[in-house]
Amino acid sequence: MTADQRTRTGDTGEHREKLLAALLSVGVNLSLIAVEAGVAWFTGSLAVLADAGHSTFDLFASVAAVWGVRMAATPPDHGHPYGHEKYENVSSLIQVGLLGLISLFIVVEVGVRLATGFTLAVSGAALVIIVMTLGVDWLAARYLAAVARRHHSFALEADAYHFTTDFWSKVAVIMGLTAALAGQKWVDPAAAMVVAGLMLYTGWRLGHRSTQVLLDASPKGSLQSRVREILVAEAGNSGFHSLRMRQAGKWVLLDLALHLPPQMSIAEGHERAHRLCRRLQEEIAEVREAVVHIEPEDAQHE
Repeated sequence: MTADQRTRTGDTGEHREKLLAALLSVGVNLSLIAVEAGVAWFTGSLAVLADAGHSTFDLFASVAAVWGVRMAATPPDHGHPYGHEKYENVSSLIQVGLLGLISLFIVVEVGVRLATGFTLAVSGAALVIIVMTLGVDWLAARYLAAVARRHHSFALEADAYHFTTDFWSKVAVIMGLTAALAGQKWVDPAAAMVVAGLMLYTGWRLGHRSTQVLLDASPKGSLQSRVREILVAEAGNSGFHSLRMRQAGKWVLLDLALHLPPQMSIAEGHERAHRLCRRLQEEIAEVREAVVHIEPEDAQHE
């Protein structure tokens, strides 16, 4: 099997695992909606209703994650020579928009219920059911986050954040229901507002990251340091300039100008540039493409 075939096989396996994770999140959200809507109906809890609404929007977010993962797996074509990986970032932004909408829904619903009055009938059974769904959210968030980290998936990362937010939302719901059992019903709408605040914070974090990738911002942190370490090692005393990097999904695309001694032949310069590209791609898995221009080191550069 050639290296290219191994790469294609690995990409196919990666896509299959990511798609399976996204489809699993759809199924989990459908189950949570059914359970939470039933509890909200029988108890009249604003916090549980908010959480059921949250899960409803999480379902749409999971569908967006499935779409993003499927589209990102489309091979490069004539119109998209760099591939379609940024569909995952678009999917992430769609999910952020959904978080904002459900936050608005919760705030409006709390305001309407407080203005018109609401009844709250909490049972121990309802509380047990919500605690059980808490475990489902925790497991789903951990699984999606693990797959997202393994394959650098923005769509699944956003989906994992949805479940993480849902987990903490349910903690707030449980507090509200427990307080209601003790006669403190005001805690329930307060818990619903906490849910809305958590979602807004999560949405801001996700939106910022995805927007930076779509705007071709340079990758931060250790990846840039690793790239520069390799460049310094390969360029030696000659040096380099005009390093540019951008992301497309999990992949990094970069280009730079490599300085060459004046006495070096074109063939030798080409071999040095080729060696640098190969080393960048072999040692840094995220680097899909590296374009190296060669220039004499005594040229004037800004």
